Amino acid sequence: MQVGLPQGCGDSGFGIELDVRQPKHVSLLRAFALWSIGVELYDASMRWVAYFSDTGSSLSFNVTDAEAAAVRASLGRLSMIPIGELKARRR
Repeated sequence: MQVGLPQGCGDSGFGIELDVRQPKHVSLLRAFALWSIGVELYDASMRWVAYFSDTGSSLSFNVTDAEAAAVRASLGRLSMIPIGELKARRR
């Protein structure tokens, strides 16, 4: 709340912008992101990087093909589905 209040958030516990270059903000992200309703991550140029929600059932992220291959390799038996493929399945 100490971070959100000066940012002028309607509720100082919601809509807080964190800067991961600041160690205190990284600590807050690690402590509270798991319980947040929704967390969006952006890079320095405000390009969307990832989203995860409180359901814990999925994680969405924006990666290159090489990065996707590295993530797939690290997942073991867990599946990774491109969003376009997931949307096609739902039609």
